[in-house]
Order: sequence, then C-alpha cells, then structure tokens
Amino acid sequence: MDIRSLDRALSILATLSASVVALMVAAIISTKSSQDFFQTARSLQAYAAHVELPLSTLGLRFNLGLDNLFMIFYAAFFVVLATRLRDLVDSRILTVALAAMLLTAFLDALENHHIMTMVHSMENGLPLSIADGQFQMVASQIKFHASYLSVLLFSFGLWKLGTLGRLIAVSVWCYIPCGVLISVMPVDSAPALVLGRTIFFVLAFVLSAVLFSVSAKAAEPKLDGAPRGFQVNPRPV
Repeated sequence: MDIRSLDRALSILATLSASVVALMVAAIISTKSSQDFFQTARSLQAYAAHVELPLSTLGLRFNLGLDNLFMIFYAAFFVVLATRLRDLVDSRILTVALAAMLLTAFLDALENHHIMTMVHSMENGLPLSIADGQFQMVASQIKFHASYLSVLLFSFGLWKLGTLGRLIAVSVWCYIPCGVLISVMPVDSAPALVLGRTIFFVLAFVLSAVLFSVSAKAAEPKLDGAPRGFQVNPRPV
C-alpha cells in the first residue's frame, strides 16, 4: 500500500474506533452497566447483585459486543500505523510496539469472553469462584499496561508527523499516567482517572482521524487545468 492508501485506512479506522467508544459511553450512561464492574475482584454476592440490577445484563452484553468491535478496529489501526511509521521509527521499536498492542487485543478478548462466561454461569446457576474475579483483575491491568508501553513507543513516530501528530503524542502521554495511577488506587477513588484515561485515548483517535484524513487528501494527485477528482483524457489527433 502507498502512503495515501495507508492514511485513508488509518483515518477510517480511527473514526470507527472513536465512534464505537462514543456509543459505549452512551450505552453505559443509559443502562448504568458496563464490564468495568467485573474488572475488579469482588465478592460473589456483589457480582450476583450487580447482574440482577435493571438493564444490567442487557447493558453489559451490549457494551461487550461494542468492545469486541472496538478491539478489532483498534488492533487493525495499530497494525496499519506500524506500516505507516516504518520510515520514521526503527523497525525493532515498531515490532515491540505492535507486539504489545496485539497482546492488549488478546487480553481484551480474553477479558470480554471471561466476563461473559461469568455472567452466563450466574444466570444458569453454575459455580463461580473468587478466583474468577481475581484473575479478571490481574488480566485487565496487564492488558492496560501493555497498551501503555505500545502507545508510548508509537508516539515517537507520531511526534514526527507535524502539529497534529504531536498533539496525538501528548494525548497518549497523558493517557499513560492516568492508567498507572488507576492500577494502584482504591477502586472507589479512581472514577475521575478512569474518565480521564478514556478521554485521552478517544482524543488520540479523533485527532488521528483528522491527521490522516488531511494527509491522504494532501497526497492526492493534482492534474494541471482539471479540478481534483476529474480525469483529463487527451483527444487523439
């Protein structure tokens, strides 16, 4: 793929990623339920009580479905981004960055399906253990920290893509400390940081959509004397 094609793909994938997250936030507000509750170790009674809340299971299933879609979009985005940055960043750095993001996607998929299995078990009277929640908490934190490493390494290349690229880099730099603080703070004290982490991550996708859309348009060939988008066919003589 040439640079213009890569930029178009990145713009589309970034737009899709940001849009899915916006839908997830709207669904969380509407149903007051998300997978976040299951990302922390809790008592079995707490999980059961949460599932029994009105719209809880519906909201959870809807958000997990959207999150599965988001996972596909952001993984594809970073695969394409690694290709786009190949002339700007050492290939060894990009390899580690992409590997860390693919690990993030793997753990994200594992997390979502594990949560869905927990809910299915509770709905069908199957045994559940404290270890399920403890495992989920560890897997979630490893997932996020893998993403922190990945976006930090990718930011070295984004920084070289002009003003918008630098704004994206700054956004992911803000995303990282928010996440690290969340991992060591009491769960009930972290909502503001969770919101901040989400905002900075989504902002990075929004800015990426703009950056690569502009870049793709700038790379379109221009024919002298013809408006963009029209082809000049010389008449035979």
